[in-house]
Amino acid sequence: MIDRSRTAVRATARAAAKPASDEVAAQQAQFDERMQTQAELQREANVLRDMMLAQLKADDEALKKYIAMI
Repeated sequence: MIDRSRTAVRATARAAAKPASDEVAAQQAQFDERMQTQAELQREANVLRDMMLAQLKADDEALKKYIAMI
């Protein structure tokens, strides 16, 4: 004979566990999105830094040529 009260408790426990699972999935998705955004920002910062260094080198070379002309 099937004990209906135990079956109902198990079904309720599964139903209660599912929203927690959905919440975890939502948190993971939010975390992934944040990490992708942060990675993109870091890539942009690296490109800007590289451009700045290239400009500084070019400026330094130009200054050396002006000094050599004097």
